[in-house]
Amino acid sequence: MKYKVVYIDEVDREIRSFKRSVKLRANEKFDISVVKPKPTIESTVSKIINQFADAVVADFRLSEEAPEVHYNGSTIIEEILKIRKDFPVFILTSFEDDAIDKGFDVNIVYQKKDILSNSKFFDRVVNQIKKHRVKIKNAETRILELIKKREQKQLSQQEEYELLELDQFIEERLDQRGLITKDLKTITNSKRLKSLLDKADKILEEIKKK
Repeated sequence: MKYKVVYIDEVDREIRSFKRSVKLRANEKFDISVVKPKPTIESTVSKIINQFADAVVADFRLSEEAPEVHYNGSTIIEEILKIRKDFPVFILTSFEDDAIDKGFDVNIVYQKKDILSNSKFFDRVVNQIKKHRVKIKNAETRILELIKKREQKQLSQQEEYELLELDQFIEERLDQRGLITKDLKTITNSKRLKSLLDKADKILEEIKKK
């Protein structure tokens, strides 16, 4: 089984170098899709999301040969994580301190020379993908268990809350842009229903007066 990885870089020779590294160190594991940065970060992020990848690897500096690009790889990663929480993301740089100074987790920042010399980087990418998938799968399995149980009998208050938590967990990791918070979902399921019933009661009272 191959995992789809999106690689973002504007320099052709760096793209070829990354692909060579994959072929040497992890050819059986990855299907690489390259995205060159667009003038706007919105266009770049949209193209990345539409790839339906398992992980994203971004070069830190994206304007060395693309002066029209006014953002870097860390900004792309930030935007990806706003959409898909905890998604497997990695930053490659020749200037490690640059990315770390941005406040990024050192565990996602790697120097390019390191991935050329060993396969540890690619092993980590695979591990992060697997962990991400397992978390989502476990949440989905538990949601189905609770839904099946609710069809047979009423869930406890704790189980209802767990269902909301799990639903939130899944949404955050698939796409947070249309996210409905747990509080709003609770309102939709209870307070909103009560409000509708109250309005219906008032209408009935007005009818009785006539």
